[in-house]
Amino acid sequence: MLFVAAAFLLGFLALWLEQSWLLIYFYAEAYVTVAYVFARTMQIWRDPFNPLCLVLAVAFVRLILPGLLFLSGSNVPDDIDAVFQSLQLSDHDWQWGNVLALVGLLGIVLGWLSIQVRWSQEQPVKFLLTDGAKYAALAGMALGLAALLAFVTSNASLSVIASGAFRGTTIQEGTGKFFFLAYFLIAGSVLLSCYLVAKNHGWYSLSPVLAAGFLFSVLGGRNRTLTPIACGLLLLWYFTREQKSWPKFSIKPHYLLLALCGFIVIAWLSYLGLLYRGEYGVNAFAEALSITKFWAHVQGSVYGDLGQLHSLAGAIAIGPGVLNGQTFYGSLSWPLGMIFPIGGRSAGIFIVETLAGFYKGQKWGLNASLIGDAYLNFGLPGVVVIMLLFGALLKLLYLRFREGRLHSAIYAIAVLSCVQIFWVSIEVWPQALVTLSATWLLIYLGRTVFRVRYAREEYRRAERRVYS
Repeated sequence: MLFVAAAFLLGFLALWLEQSWLLIYFYAEAYVTVAYVFARTMQIWRDPFNPLCLVLAVAFVRLILPGLLFLSGSNVPDDIDAVFQSLQLSDHDWQWGNVLALVGLLGIVLGWLSIQVRWSQEQPVKFLLTDGAKYAALAGMALGLAALLAFVTSNASLSVIASGAFRGTTIQEGTGKFFFLAYFLIAGSVLLSCYLVAKNHGWYSLSPVLAAGFLFSVLGGRNRTLTPIACGLLLLWYFTREQKSWPKFSIKPHYLLLALCGFIVIAWLSYLGLLYRGEYGVNAFAEALSITKFWAHVQGSVYGDLGQLHSLAGAIAIGPGVLNGQTFYGSLSWPLGMIFPIGGRSAGIFIVETLAGFYKGQKWGLNASLIGDAYLNFGLPGVVVIMLLFGALLKLLYLRFREGRLHSAIYAIAVLSCVQIFWVSIEVWPQALVTLSATWLLIYLGRTVFRVRYAREEYRRAERRVYS
């Protein structure tokens, strides 16, 4: 922990004082520290998918890899470089944006390590659900699907499903309620998959979350498409580990191969979603099968699609604390902000608006990340406080799960929401809150209303058996 604190302090001082001569020492210490913590955390918890490792894995693709490419002087593809030039980013912005990314990551690690309470191995992970939860989950999926269809048809015709152009549609006022109700589809699918996982149905358990992901792909958002699928995979992983009494985990070659395959699948699905919401629509699948075009996309996306270091470089170019907390106040006060004039400002849109302006009046933005949100809203001290709290929250969430005090379905949604908040923005909070609340409500209904219905059906079946 002292080594992590030393690296964090060195980076903080270098960024605060803008002393470039400290960076050669900071880079070496920071990269070694992050790599060591990642491997050590997997070994201690016997779980490569614990929250800290998930955040660090995402950070490697989104922040660390672009930073290493920048330090190595790698050439940026022309189409991506044109976007960077429109943001008017200098080498100074890139350099200190990279430092800001590493300081934020080290802050999360330090927050995680600050919680020293160990989990009790005697407590099993919560997977079991009442049989009524199956009906509650199906009802939630039906409600979410109806709301999703209402949201799409209220803003466009069904032809956007074929064209993939819904993302560019102007959202009509008053249809937001359908959008948030649609998250019952994610909550219900994750809960139903959890029920099937607990019944030991294996890979078949993923069918509800795959269906939910496919249906949400109509909106063109890749995060909402992948979220239920990732939750299902996480539930299947933890159930398998629970059955084996959490065996000792070690890094083996086939695990590294599996991780590489996982990255390729995620990159391909991201590429597929990009083509679908672009010019190809339903023809995107055939186009995405081109290995040459996919590889060209991967080479460029490391900088501008999968990678997002340019967001932090943009935050450095603008300066610290300029938003005065508006992003956090607007997001964390939801849904009160829909009633009272609390206000709010998207940090990602603000970066583009300030540095590049909008093309023909069309708003678009970057994923500022939680680090960028904290820097633009509260400055460098805000980055320190928020990252420490975020790391501690991840650890507390994981401890409650491993101690059997937090149901696995709620944990899967909560931890993936945290990861999404980390690399997208705190603006994800309202969606995370709705999904978690919907999941808790469906579990409660499964124990009460739908359990009564299930009991009556069981009584009728038993009665029929007696009389037959």
